[in-house]
Amino acid sequence: MPNTGTRPRQARGVMTVGLALAVTAGLFTAAPAAQAISGESAAASAHAFTAQLHIGEGEAARGCSAALVHQQWLLTATSCFASTPGAAVKPGKPALKSRATLGKQTLDIVEVVPRDDRDVAMVRLAEPITTVKPVELAADAPETGETLLGAGFGRTRTQWVPNQLHTGEFQVDSATNTTVALTGQNGASVCKGDTGGPALRRKGAEVELTAVHSRSWQGGCLGETETRTGAVSARVDGLAGWVKDVRNRDRSYSADIDGDGKADLVVLRTNGDVVVHRNLGDSFAPGGVMSGGWDLFVTWKDLGRLYFADVDGDGKADMLVHTKDGNIAVRTNRGTHFDGGKHWSGGWDRFIDGSDLGRLEFADVDGDGKADMLVHTKDGNIAVRTNRGTYWDSGKHWSGGWDLFLTWKDLGRLYFADVDGDGKADMLVHTKDGNIAVRTNRGTHWDSGKHWSGGWDLFIDGTGLGVLWFGDATGDGKADMFVHTKDGRVAVRTNRNTYFDSGKVMITL
Repeated sequence: MPNTGTRPRQARGVMTVGLALAVTAGLFTAAPAAQAISGESAAASAHAFTAQLHIGEGEAARGCSAALVHQQWLLTATSCFASTPGAAVKPGKPALKSRATLGKQTLDIVEVVPRDDRDVAMVRLAEPITTVKPVELAADAPETGETLLGAGFGRTRTQWVPNQLHTGEFQVDSATNTTVALTGQNGASVCKGDTGGPALRRKGAEVELTAVHSRSWQGGCLGETETRTGAVSARVDGLAGWVKDVRNRDRSYSADIDGDGKADLVVLRTNGDVVVHRNLGDSFAPGGVMSGGWDLFVTWKDLGRLYFADVDGDGKADMLVHTKDGNIAVRTNRGTHFDGGKHWSGGWDRFIDGSDLGRLEFADVDGDGKADMLVHTKDGNIAVRTNRGTYWDSGKHWSGGWDLFLTWKDLGRLYFADVDGDGKADMLVHTKDGNIAVRTNRGTHWDSGKHWSGGWDLFIDGTGLGVLWFGDATGDGKADMFVHTKDGRVAVRTNRNTYFDSGKVMITL
């Protein structure tokens, strides 16, 4: 197909990747060029979920647009983040310094998660945006003849780099499974700077996100001689499940990082950052990065996995690094960071995720304030290897019959935390019928247990409604229940001695 309608990317001012238009003969197919809507200025409060992106620095700087779909996530075009036009975009930290502005807030972009079937990416902000309501994703496909509202911060008919959102109406010409072809109405066009911006469907007094801009002819945009106002946007209707899955790929833990006696919320993000949300009593604070570079430790399928437990007995949780070569190193908590670490044990290469010889856990079983190693083997036995200051000893058998609780896919899963407040970790048994029983630590074994809670059958491994963990959130010495649901909410259900109460949401991630 001819490419006479394309415009190469220029390093002039702020620009972004252009909208895609390659659905019929005569439309261009070249690499995207940065663009925006040459329509009318939007009211200051309208479509506040639309973000202006600033990508790269100096002469290479360019701009894009995006839509806030969660407090800490934007939806935009993957092509905005290509280091050069047409280059592949890898998941993780952006290749170029990137920022997003929503209203009066400008935040760093710390992670890009591209889709592999269309020009769409999820983009994580360094901090949540709490003053703007995210836009909902449409569930229904765009229909031929339908009118969508396009929005963006890109070039207009008269301005190179406008700082005000512009909107314009676009008619749907056709759609594929992943794209929608649009034509601007009344002179509206998609121009440089608008790539990644939203194409919206009006729904009563609200709007919903149907697509994000990808490429266009740029007809009527400043500096262009083209007159055609056609564009192709990448469909996002029906992607709500994917958006939720991206958000939930992080791993969350409870551990007392600051040593105040209350379990903080620790999140290992998919970009490799270890983020600590301090426990403020009735909420968790916005997160601060305490360590980075752990992106290959998130899934447990790459280089290994992490744990957080107080190994040295100072009251602050340290970071344990379990690598796929079987070694375990302890990185001591230094208040604002974890140090370079020391080797504590080896030979555990087949104990990372429970799918091979077993699984490891770390908790203070003997009550001396220092985390011991619990070895759960595929034969169902659990041994406790006592913390000896620089290593864990050869261990003693504590319990058996737990072979169907190892992978979390059979009868359930186990947790270890001090539920009764005696300083020694008890065993919590979470069965697939949703019940949770507490087996009290009796010094050399855990007893037969008592029922504490029910209805948690969809919270075992994270594939259902969410996940559970246990830690002392209130500072009374007794482990509470943390409930992390797939909508991002983290609630704490307080330990009431024989049950966990109905709980309180402490943060939305």
